Amino acid sequence: TPGQKTPRGLATTQGVLSYLGKPLKKSRGSKIRYGWQDIYRQRYPELGNRWMGNCDIPDFDLFPQKYNIKSIRFSAGMENTFFHFSIWILSWLKRLCLPIKLENHAALFLKLSHLFDKFGTSNGGMHIIITGKDKRDKPLQKNWFIIAKNNDGPQIPCVPAIILSKKLIAGELKALGAMPCIDLLTLDEYLNELRDFNIKEIITHESSK
Repeated sequence: TPGQKTPRGLATTQGVLSYLGKPLKKSRGSKIRYGWQDIYRQRYPELGNRWMGNCDIPDFDLFPQKYNIKSIRFSAGMENTFFHFSIWILSWLKRLCLPIKLENHAALFLKLSHLFDKFGTSNGGMHIIITGKDKRDKPLQKNWFIIAKNNDGPQIPCVPAIILSKKLIAGELKALGAMPCIDLLTLDEYLNELRDFNIKEIITHESSK
């Protein structure tokens, strides 16, 4: 969930508009979900509540197979409530067979989105919530957050390319060819690359009952 003032481009806007109201890939153990629907409120440390809705990303194909995940869901959201619900309404119009290809009008939607910038901040966040069982077969949940402020959020998706480039130059990568970027870098390497930015990792909850 980016801050409303966080820089965004045409390609990102096209990507979001392309899946609004459409059925997303169904992962093992999950029900069919539709783009930008099933909205809910997510509490972020230091940021407050943000509205979230279903989004479509390649990880639907990668994570369940790699990590034996039984059920998985990905979501995204806007800082501004009115803006988020405007997109949600569009998702319903598209789900009800609105005869228009929204991504073809991405430039207009991008321009309109900037009208909300004065009502938001440059602070964003990301969260991962994992539920399962511990070694004693007891229910376990872990909540992980990364919080980015002062427009430093866009640095986060750039990091894998930077780390892998350094490893290639140093001859540290043994794998060759095209492949998913899984297990090629560690979280510690990732966070270390972000150390000079206003970005922090927060683990807020870990419970076993």
